[in-house]
Formats: sequence, C-alpha cells, structure tokens
Amino acid sequence: MVTEISLNTICGHTTKIIATKEGKNTNIHIKTTCEKLRKWGTKFDMGMKDLMGGPDTVLAQKSAENPLTPTCLVPAAVMNACWLENGMISKNLARELGKMEIIFDKLE
Repeated sequence: MVTEISLNTICGHTTKIIATKEGKNTNIHIKTTCEKLRKWGTKFDMGMKDLMGGPDTVLAQKSAENPLTPTCLVPAAVMNACWLENGMISKNLARELGKMEIIFDKLE
C-alpha cells in the first residue's frame, strides 16, 4: 500500500510525503520546494520505534542535524503518513475527512 500527503503551507513551500510500508520499516520519500527540508534527505526509513516519537528517533535526529522552523508541519505530516501506513490511523477515516487544517480565525 502507499500513503501520500500533500502540504501547502504559510511559508509558501509545497511538500509531498510518500510513505510505503515494507516489512518492519516504512519508507519515506519527500518531494519539496524547501531547501531546509531537502537537507533531511529525500528518502529515509522509519522503524516501529520511530513511530512512537522521542529523542532517539529518525525525525528527532534529522531535526537536530538540520532544524526546521518550529511551525513547520512536515514532521507531523511524516508521522501521520507513517501511522496511516501502519494501520495506527484509519485510512477510511482519513479518506472521509479528506484534510486537516489550521484555520486562522481572527488576525488583527
């Protein structure tokens, strides 16, 4: 199976995350216009221990080596793609919902 998530963010960059489960690992492929994110590498694997978060995970190491802005949604989107691909979030629910949003309700 495959999970694809697209992001159009306030920074103006576009990113597509493609997750594919192979055995015990989830292969991540990132296509992005963000130079900072490209420094993470466009392809990497995440094991089951990486899906629980924490300081010793692939995402934590990548963030430490090449920090993104604190408001970047890509790390959360990578985790969502992995969780979807590993059955930890329902793909049917995600299809039904269609998108997740941050809504700026009031800005004065």
